[in-house]
Amino acid sequence: MFIPTINTEIPTYGADELTEQSWQWLHAVAHLVAQELAEQAKGTLALLEDQDRVYWLAIIGDEGFLATATIFEGEIGIQHGTLLRDLYGFSVEELHFLREGLTAWLSQQTTLKIADHRSLQRWHELPARPHDWFE
Repeated sequence: MFIPTINTEIPTYGADELTEQSWQWLHAVAHLVAQELAEQAKGTLALLEDQDRVYWLAIIGDEGFLATATIFEGEIGIQHGTLLRDLYGFSVEELHFLREGLTAWLSQQTTLKIADHRSLQRWHELPARPHDWFE
């Protein structure tokens, strides 16, 4: 079974120091979640029911990146998913909330498996980050 290398780069968030630290802590935990998902079967989603959110491992090139999508009225919005590194506009409290959810998942590891794992691979190359568009 192919286990990708997890990309551990933490892009800057472009905010104040406290927000930047929260962003880095979120990614530190996210890297652990990504590693756990890399060892699961293709099509495995980390389910965070309390947050109405799922995470999965997106393979871009030969590296794994954690991606996320929300759940609305019981449906997972994979088509609206994004790479975790591309989240933007979250407050410190929201970043802590996301990190706490991922931390809880590491101990519970509630998962879903979808039949067509190819639908999770929405990116063929690493997209530009939102704040990079304005440079």
